[in-house]
Amino acid sequence: MNQAEVPEGPIRDLPLLREQAGVRDRTVDEHMFRVGNSSFRLQLFARSGVRPVALATQTDREGAALMNGAERFVAAIWQRHCPDEQDPPIFIAHQLLDSKDLGLMHYGFTAAGPHTVGAPRWGPRLSEAELRVLVGGPVDVSRGDGYIEPARPQEGRMRYAVAAVVGLPRPDLHGDPPCMPSGAPWWRRVGRQVAPRRRGRGCCSYHDGDWGAASEAAIRALARVEARPTEPTDDGEDDQLYRLLDALRTLSAAHR
Repeated sequence: MNQAEVPEGPIRDLPLLREQAGVRDRTVDEHMFRVGNSSFRLQLFARSGVRPVALATQTDREGAALMNGAERFVAAIWQRHCPDEQDPPIFIAHQLLDSKDLGLMHYGFTAAGPHTVGAPRWGPRLSEAELRVLVGGPVDVSRGDGYIEPARPQEGRMRYAVAAVVGLPRPDLHGDPPCMPSGAPWWRRVGRQVAPRRRGRGCCSYHDGDWGAASEAAIRALARVEARPTEPTDDGEDDQLYRLLDALRTLSAAHR
């Protein structure tokens, strides 16, 4: 894999190294450390008098990425392997995505309660030499021989069909993005089917538009697609999506 571009030359004068570098022993090397449905290789470096360092190495298809699950991951490491420590371990995330190595990223955490942490502070990307200085010895940054590649799940086929808006589930957007409404009650949605309102509420430039016209175009495109027999793609999948996109392009070009 291609190592991320971090200079291997002189060791930088980083606050992390000034404050936390010290000799540690590797006390844990668990190749399939699991937190929920996620896994990664965990190496923990610890010694009395210095804060433990946790190196997490993960490939793709191992559940939540290290960046997305960092709070849960470091809390689980803290609780399982160094529960008597006052502070959570120093967390170094080594994310491997296919042929791309995202490097050795430090995520800074402080304790928010017993074995719980607050939001991370994104620290510097370390070179392997700087990581060795931090833990005080050699480090294996590979995924390790004990990695068990997960079985690829059977993926369902997505099918597009016309549906009445009133029958769709109410969206649960949790205020993100803030420009979108939280959803209308069923009686208002039925009313809009009987007496459509051609102009919706104001929205951001990205989501603003005539969604009625967009729905009509999608329905016409789908009718064109369904009028022709299904043709499998090279990998044996249904080509409905590709034909639907082609039909939308044709309709768009006709209205220019």
